[in-house]
Amino acid sequence: MLLPSFVYRTWQSKALLILMLALMVAVTALTSVAFFVNRVDKALVLQGSALMAADLVVQQGDAPPEAWVDHAAGMGLKTSRQLVFPSVIFHKDEPLLVQVKAVDENYPLRGSFEVATMQGVTESAPPRGQAYASPSLLNALSAARYDVQIPIGTQQLRIAGEVKQEPDMSGSLFQFAPQLMMNYADVAATGLITPASRVQYRFLVAGPVDAVERMRRWLASRLPAGAKIMGVKNARPEMRQALERGRRFLELAALCASLLSGIAIMLAARQYVAQAMDGVAVMRTLGMSTSQVLNYHLAEISRVFLLGGLFGVGAGYLGQLVLYAMVGDWFGGQLPPPGWRPVGLGFSYAFILLGGFSLPVLLRIRNVPPLRVLRRDLEPMNVSAWLAWGVAATVFSLLVIWQVQDWQLATAMLLLVAAIILVVVVSGWLLIWFLQPHRGKVGGVGIGIAALTRNPALTLWQLHGFTMGITLLLLLALVRVDLLEIWQGSLPEQAPNHFLINIQPADQLSLYRWFDEQGIKNSGMYATARGRLVQLDGKAVNPDQYTDARARHLLQREFSLGFADHLQSDNRIVAGKDWQFSAEKKAGFSVEARLAKTLGIRPGSRLTFDVAGQLLSASVINLRSVAWDSFNVNFFVQGNAAMMADLPAAYITSIYLDDTNTSRVVRKLAQDYPSVSLLDIRSMLNRVRTIMDKGAMAVESVFLFTLIAAVLVTLSAVQISREERAAEIAILRTLGANRKLVATAMLTEFGLLGLYSGFLGATLAAATEQLIADRLFGLEAGLNIHLWLIGMGGGTLVLVLVGFLVMRSLLATSPMRVLHSR
Repeated sequence: MLLPSFVYRTWQSKALLILMLALMVAVTALTSVAFFVNRVDKALVLQGSALMAADLVVQQGDAPPEAWVDHAAGMGLKTSRQLVFPSVIFHKDEPLLVQVKAVDENYPLRGSFEVATMQGVTESAPPRGQAYASPSLLNALSAARYDVQIPIGTQQLRIAGEVKQEPDMSGSLFQFAPQLMMNYADVAATGLITPASRVQYRFLVAGPVDAVERMRRWLASRLPAGAKIMGVKNARPEMRQALERGRRFLELAALCASLLSGIAIMLAARQYVAQAMDGVAVMRTLGMSTSQVLNYHLAEISRVFLLGGLFGVGAGYLGQLVLYAMVGDWFGGQLPPPGWRPVGLGFSYAFILLGGFSLPVLLRIRNVPPLRVLRRDLEPMNVSAWLAWGVAATVFSLLVIWQVQDWQLATAMLLLVAAIILVVVVSGWLLIWFLQPHRGKVGGVGIGIAALTRNPALTLWQLHGFTMGITLLLLLALVRVDLLEIWQGSLPEQAPNHFLINIQPADQLSLYRWFDEQGIKNSGMYATARGRLVQLDGKAVNPDQYTDARARHLLQREFSLGFADHLQSDNRIVAGKDWQFSAEKKAGFSVEARLAKTLGIRPGSRLTFDVAGQLLSASVINLRSVAWDSFNVNFFVQGNAAMMADLPAAYITSIYLDDTNTSRVVRKLAQDYPSVSLLDIRSMLNRVRTIMDKGAMAVESVFLFTLIAAVLVTLSAVQISREERAAEIAILRTLGANRKLVATAMLTEFGLLGLYSGFLGATLAAATEQLIADRLFGLEAGLNIHLWLIGMGGGTLVLVLVGFLVMRSLLATSPMRVLHSR
């Protein structure tokens, strides 16, 4: 009987009903976003897995043991094996260097694999005795499309198809030789693999996320020296950066909805406790102790938590189903089902926000005297209440960090909330100080101004709610429009989709002329050489001294060093001096910031590379961020042009080819410059563009829930002053004020609040956009002057409309009834 009784009391009590509805809507908005973002995030991770053809890849120099396959099978995981090695084939008595990729019948475990054959398109690995060729290999062979016999060692293979799409092509983007794909079981018959062979084995794993993670930990303790575990996070930098940016956009959208929902709960809880004070005084008058009264209200809040949490999480799950039905086709097929994490997140938020932000005010109940029945004052908060506020704020901050799992983004948003509180307090008092001389004006305008200055604390509470709502709503609107457009614009329609590598110095000038003749734009030629880092600050580099697996892998391989007197336009210096070598003619390196962090490199560090037996040493001039997903020619380590004078360097460039003339240009290039290798990255480019488009659509859909949360904040902020406003209107009407005077007063009050909140919200949103665009997304955002017009105009219009609706309901109530209730 307790539950029906509580539901009835909730329906009868406006304060409790508002709190219940606020909690339900807040948890619904939060969990709808969390459920949907969880599904979209899983989809993005799966897309990242598709870029590696698996969820987990182990690279090493020896064949993976059978024990690995057996252990994975025991965990319900699928596995596949690859072998990659260089070889030379002869065609028409001419030698041709190729990159052989041997795959088994399970390939690929993730992603799309398409091969054009005589029988049509197939998605299966090459059968035994057959091979698939890359387009560049077919061009090099100058052969008909298929049915060409080629020798691989002592084995004869028939080229039966052309690889059109390959999921893990990005893993070997800058291989210099065209690729030949064969069956893994045919490798032994070639006689090419010996203990001294330079080969790379890959062990691919795919399956449920939890099982893959357990397999990762199991493998990590058994990896031989030189082996590396690869996941989505250490995929090619172009893909990793696109995935990270897409995830951050979604997390930012979810965080905006979460913060707005929390604000709504906080305002509603304050209203509930404020309206409960009279009841507390009556209970004290009837002889109830302080602890009994406090326990009664804690029990009420607990029931609100359970019911609001249950209904909110349930409605949130249904909400994401509706959202998926509306926009699920945007994501190209079925989204993975959501996990249980949003359920725990919803209840955790409900508990922290409801308990944390109502407990500090509930503790003040202990100080409510029975005289409260006659007097309306309340003792100020004591130390325990302030301590409860601090604990609640701390736990809330930790919960936000846990939700987004990105401490930089979470910290930025929490600092934004702190800045809003500080700005509203300071600017709110300035507003009250400015309005004080005008409160004596005759008429509705003066009465409206007086309402704002009469109770500064109440005015500040409303300013906090309105400003927070406008700020986060405008911020997400900026992200939804400006930042997403900038991100998508960073990869234009004619972004480079082919790389030309192994360009010899003697061919550089003639190739520029060849580009002009063919009408092809290029990104400029950059000298490059392969080098291994052998010394850091004069000390020999030993990969085994590094605990980080990525650092060990980087130090075990050669870097593609770039040489030029200028940086790419999408590079930004984040530490150190400007790049001015063309004037100074001084040797120095510029290092990509993420690589520098991994290896412990700082501006001023001295790096020594072994380049074909020659030692190349110079200091690090600066660190820079790189827009890898722009697909321009970029390098982890770049030196100035003067450093390559005595080095065996070749050149690299990137170009855009239209689909209509790609085949012609490729054949012409192979004829005129046979030593130049052309790499087709259209498939990878399309994947990155897909990630961008889907990330933008996800933010669009999440924006709806943030809008609902903002409306809830507005209503909650209005409700906290409803009792005082009702009393003021009742007194005015008792003194003979007409409806026009009351309307002018209320619209002045709400109009000033909307105008000022809109100005503060637009300013804070613009400042935050500049910060997160630069620090979190690596983008350069412009200043949108229309933001202030939208913020101030929209804020004024919305609050004037809300004020009009509130006024209508209050004018419909008898003044005598309002005054008697006081």
